[in-house]
Amino acid sequence: MAPRIPPSFHVLLSLAFALLGQIPAFADNPLVPDFGMADPHMHIFNNKAYLYTTRDADRNAKKFVMPDWHIWSSDDLINWKHELTILPTETYMGKSTQCWAPDVAAMKGKYYFYFSNGYDDTGVMVGDHPNGPFKDALGKPMLPKGLTSTWEYDATVLVDSGVPYMSFGRRQNQWKTEKESGQPIKYHIVKLKNDMISLAEKPRPIEINGDFAPTDKPDLHVHNGRYYLAAGANYAVASTIYGPYTARRSVVDDTDIYGLNQRAHGNFCAWNNQCFFVWCHFITQGAKFRESYMTYVHYRANGDMDYDRGFLDAHFKDGVGQYSATWKTIEAEWYMAAEHVEKMEKKDGGFEVAGIKNGAWIIFPHVSDVPQNAVLAFTVSAQKGGSIEVHEDRVDGPLMGVCVVPGTGGWSSYQDVSCTLSNSPGKKNLCLVFKGSVPDLLHLDSFRFTAVK
Repeated sequence: MAPRIPPSFHVLLSLAFALLGQIPAFADNPLVPDFGMADPHMHIFNNKAYLYTTRDADRNAKKFVMPDWHIWSSDDLINWKHELTILPTETYMGKSTQCWAPDVAAMKGKYYFYFSNGYDDTGVMVGDHPNGPFKDALGKPMLPKGLTSTWEYDATVLVDSGVPYMSFGRRQNQWKTEKESGQPIKYHIVKLKNDMISLAEKPRPIEINGDFAPTDKPDLHVHNGRYYLAAGANYAVASTIYGPYTARRSVVDDTDIYGLNQRAHGNFCAWNNQCFFVWCHFITQGAKFRESYMTYVHYRANGDMDYDRGFLDAHFKDGVGQYSATWKTIEAEWYMAAEHVEKMEKKDGGFEVAGIKNGAWIIFPHVSDVPQNAVLAFTVSAQKGGSIEVHEDRVDGPLMGVCVVPGTGGWSSYQDVSCTLSNSPGKKNLCLVFKGSVPDLLHLDSFRFTAVK
């Protein structure tokens, strides 16, 4: 039986994090500074974002000191609220500082919280809501130690067409090669039963072809029919969830200033027709203390993922979903919500918004420093053209201006077209609504604010 924690401790802890949740936290990078937020996994439930994380409790620790798990929520990825603290004493683990990476999946109205007991094993809790409370579903490990040739920890779950799958373990031993260890240390994958707390089959190793750097924490997601197995900033792609997978980004630099390397533990998540990568990064040299970050992700036609280094280099500290009229340019693919459009790779290697239909829209919230009666300049290409309506807040919000886009001579021919808005100064939520009579109205590369006329 787990050691009993005095009720007064729970009250004080709950009060502390309740107060934390009342403090507005904006999605700068890091997402929640000085908290030790690590191992983030983001999921969208009921049109709300939930972030499930661990916590590095000691900024100077030489070994991991991770005493609890945390749940955060957001309606827009801009403002984050602390929802819940989960203690190891609420599980079979008992008192512990090995509260390692969690993940969450939903099935038939229930939510399943999978947690790592250090390297040793993986457990599962169940609840009625994505923000808990959760109860230990088994009272023992779901993935017991010794189940496979790898370590049974850091599980990730993907529900694919109603069928749940779990991947776990590590690609290689951190300190030894497979030859040195004498074991075929690989990630494993297993189909789960619909109860989400038991295995439907024996776990099988995942084959990865190509150079895939040794690392822990697999993450599974699917995009446009391709299955992605990611480990930090490394990833491999397959046509079926079982693989075999082929390494795509096989070499990462541990000196990357944004921490996009093999230790960038996190996950990929899509929301409102936009894709994001959330990860953590060691910020104190030689110590086990991490912070969590977020960026946009784009997919190339061949399936390669792009972490948008242009955005990171220019606006890493700003975080996603926040803009300024003072920026030199705002790339179209940095939107936060869209309908009836697609992100498309350009010939120069960048991205643009294309496939735009009549009535399509994209939203850029939290644009600060907008001058009164601002002038917007759009960089576009078009065959026949159309128009861009600039609304405030939403599709049917106040109309601030209309920009007519003529044909530019084809998709490879870009022009700047501008319009003057009728607006008050300050922070604005911009909604661009596209109108026209052809199936693909125009391609929007970027826009910027110019001098007021």
